[in-house]
Amino acid sequence: MAQNLQLLLTNLILVSLLGRSTGRQLLRKENLPRGAMIFLHGWGDNGIMDERLVSTSDGEFMERLEQAGVELLIPDAPERELPPPWGPTAPAWFDVTGALTLDAPEQTASAKESYEQIVVPLLDKYESTIGLDKVIIGGYSMGGEFALQMLDLAPSNIAGIFSLSGYLKKTSKVWEALRTRDQVPPVWMANGLIDGTVPFEFAQATYERLLSEGVTAEMHPQPELTHSMCKEELHDVASWILQQLGIQNG
Repeated sequence: MAQNLQLLLTNLILVSLLGRSTGRQLLRKENLPRGAMIFLHGWGDNGIMDERLVSTSDGEFMERLEQAGVELLIPDAPERELPPPWGPTAPAWFDVTGALTLDAPEQTASAKESYEQIVVPLLDKYESTIGLDKVIIGGYSMGGEFALQMLDLAPSNIAGIFSLSGYLKKTSKVWEALRTRDQVPPVWMANGLIDGTVPFEFAQATYERLLSEGVTAEMHPQPELTHSMCKEELHDVASWILQQLGIQNG
C-alpha cells in the first residue's frame, strides 16, 4: 500500500506540472475509459484536492477508480473577488457574498459562468466519446453545492451526482428545474454530523426536499466528522460511482 500511495503522489506531482487549463486528467488510459468522474473541489482548493483525496483514503479512492477504468478529472475553479474578511480573491465556483445559510440567495449567474467555462468542455469531450450516461459529477464543500446545481445546469442524462458536505439553498433554481425535467440523475450525499461550516441540518434539508421532488437520493451521515472528508465516505461513494456506471469490479 505504501508503494502504491507513493506512486499515486508522484503521478499527481507530474500531472500538476503539466498545467491545468480545464482540469487535471489524473487517470489516463490508452483506450477509452469505461466511465468518467468530474470532481469539483472546495473553495480555495485549486491544486490540492487530488492530494487530499489520496491522503484521506490512503490511496484507495483513486486506486479503485483506476482499476475499474474510470477516468478522474479535477478541474480548477476560476479566481473570484471576495468580500471582507475573505478577500481579495480565491478560487471559487460562484460568488461568495456572506454567511452560509439556507435562506441566502443562490449565486446563479456566476455558477452558470463557471459551468459554461469549465464543465461544459469536459462534458462535450465525453458526449462525443463514452456518452454522458457514463459520467458522474461530484464535489466537496462549495464543489458539493456546485455539483448539486448540476441538477439544473447539466444534461439530465448524466449517470449521477454526489455531494460531500454540500447543500442547496431554498432559493436554488434546481427546485424549479426539477419540476420541468423528465429525467433526473440519482444523487448521493454525505455530511458530518458535527460540521460547523455546512451544518448537517442544511444537507438533510436538501436531501429531504430532493426526495419530495421525486429525486432518487441517498443521505449518509458521518458521525464525529467536522467540515472535512473521511475514508469511509470516500469508500462508500466510490462503490456508488461504480454501481451507477454499471461497473461490477473495483
